[in-house]
Amino acid sequence: MNQLVIDEVSGQRLNVALEELYLDAKNPRFGGLGRVNPTQAEVLDHIVDAFGVDDLLSSLSINGYFDAEPLVARSEDGKLVVAEGNRRLAACLMLAGDERALRQRDKAAPYIEVWNQKKRPSLERPPVIVFSGDEDQTGLLSYLGVRHISAAKSWDSYAKAAWVADVVEKHKLSVSEIAKMIGDQHRTIDRLLQGFYVVKQLEASGKFIPTNSQKGGRGSVTAYPFSWVYTILGYSATRDYLDIADTQTVPNPIKSEQLAKGTVLMTAMFGDRSRGRSSSVTDSRQLGRLAGMFANPETLTMIEQGKTVDEIEAATQKIEDKLRQGVHTVREILRDLVSRLDETPVDREVAMAMVFPAEKANSVAGSLARKLKEIANESSGAEGHE
Repeated sequence: MNQLVIDEVSGQRLNVALEELYLDAKNPRFGGLGRVNPTQAEVLDHIVDAFGVDDLLSSLSINGYFDAEPLVARSEDGKLVVAEGNRRLAACLMLAGDERALRQRDKAAPYIEVWNQKKRPSLERPPVIVFSGDEDQTGLLSYLGVRHISAAKSWDSYAKAAWVADVVEKHKLSVSEIAKMIGDQHRTIDRLLQGFYVVKQLEASGKFIPTNSQKGGRGSVTAYPFSWVYTILGYSATRDYLDIADTQTVPNPIKSEQLAKGTVLMTAMFGDRSRGRSSSVTDSRQLGRLAGMFANPETLTMIEQGKTVDEIEAATQKIEDKLRQGVHTVREILRDLVSRLDETPVDREVAMAMVFPAEKANSVAGSLARKLKEIANESSGAEGHE
């Protein structure tokens, strides 16, 4: 279909032959594709491997294509590139035996058999709504933004961020314009875009290598959890550490002299396989505590040394708090052990083996009690001389 024809049908719904439809290699959801200029077959394989199409193959083989759910395509160099419905298109190509799906023949075979048994219900000319001109392209952007960023069943966070970055670059729209277009009232776009630009800058400068992450992600990017990046950047302590502004949503937001700090941040969150460094956090719930540690020179040094959040908090906890909590915890444990021994005596061998450790624990407890009494008596004596 040439560009003139595409322009004539822009905004309309029509049925288009499968061979005239192209999978979208630039789809933000395919962030994990990992190739420059992938072939159509590679894009299809990635869709099958990363997102699965079995549900669609099953439905399409029995019912054919459901007309109430048209594909949405944009004009790109005289081609119709599917912007919405790539999984559906991939499944159709597999059932129809398209050459782009040759590597998926074995997976498609049982579904093709069902399709033939059902007398090949229609799917070779699916309904498509075409967007071509500038005005229509803006409408498409609004549609995709509302559907995949603001909606309940939206893209994953990396796909959202990649889409926004692409729109900003190619369509020269500001972040605020995009936010208004899709009804974003919670600064979601700002946070996503800032995280995206930070990651891309650190990747490009070699300060972050995703495959070295010890924490896996989901969705478009599985090497690391992208959502952690924009989450921790939501804390002012992290932004102050990297010296970036709250509203800074431009490419390369980190100054060159601060890039090494980006490595510290990413390693603290994700670990680094190449250096045998573990993450400083167990899960995303500790990100807020980690962020606060970047503001203190003492805790920052411990982060740089590879300490975990729990280890750092234990090492820097006030002695008064540690003493109070520690004594209470030990007392509760010992009380529970004594109570349980009254109810269920252990074997003689176990008792004999634990006598010495118990005596050592008792000795340590006695030492602590004597130390506290000495401090208390010294304090009392000092007060008496006043």
